[in-house]
Amino acid sequence: MTEETIAPPSAEVQNAWTLLLESLARSGYAVDELVRPGAAADDIAAVQKEIGRALPADLAGLHQLSDGQTDWYQLTHGAHAQTVRDRGRWVCALFGDGWSFDPVSKVADGWTMWKEVRDGYSPQELADNFDSAVEVRAGDPVQGLYTSPDWIGFATDGGGNQLAVDLAPAAGGTFGQVIVIGSDEDLRRVVAPGIVPLLELCAQRVAEVDGAQVNDDGVLLYDLEG
Repeated sequence: MTEETIAPPSAEVQNAWTLLLESLARSGYAVDELVRPGAAADDIAAVQKEIGRALPADLAGLHQLSDGQTDWYQLTHGAHAQTVRDRGRWVCALFGDGWSFDPVSKVADGWTMWKEVRDGYSPQELADNFDSAVEVRAGDPVQGLYTSPDWIGFATDGGGNQLAVDLAPAAGGTFGQVIVIGSDEDLRRVVAPGIVPLLELCAQRVAEVDGAQVNDDGVLLYDLEG
């Protein structure tokens, strides 16, 4: 693909990201520890060149605001873990339900991993042995595929599953809609119509957090899909 200038984050992305961070802080999370510095535009351009596809502008903008999140498990179990994490220092996967926001380098790694799966089988084998096991949630405009080069994962749950932006939605869908994919996720579904609505949904869900559910390590994973 031709190298293109990476546009700075839009006002909509910046506002939605700020909304989420403010909601996290009010609910007792350690935002300063969870959020990584933004990625350089050159790093995003390099990833786009590697995968042969441009990231949707809102996802590229989000990575410029924060290049993924800190490994929250390391914050609670790593060498420098705090013994006690009281309210204000709680940790979580930023996008709820265990979905940790990936650095842009991991976006490329994930896309390449799925490419290796696609390259290992013929189209007929993929259809017969993989696509046939996939379901699409009723009414959701997403293709009933196991894997697609037009799906770019940007958040992982630690088990090989991802939130992904969808660059080739089914009829009625939205370019850049956020969907669930993965080896353990056979139900293809739309979580949000885009990155900005996803951030807004996360902010809403975080505001509903019940602090009584925090564990002894200060981990509180909030619900995204409800």
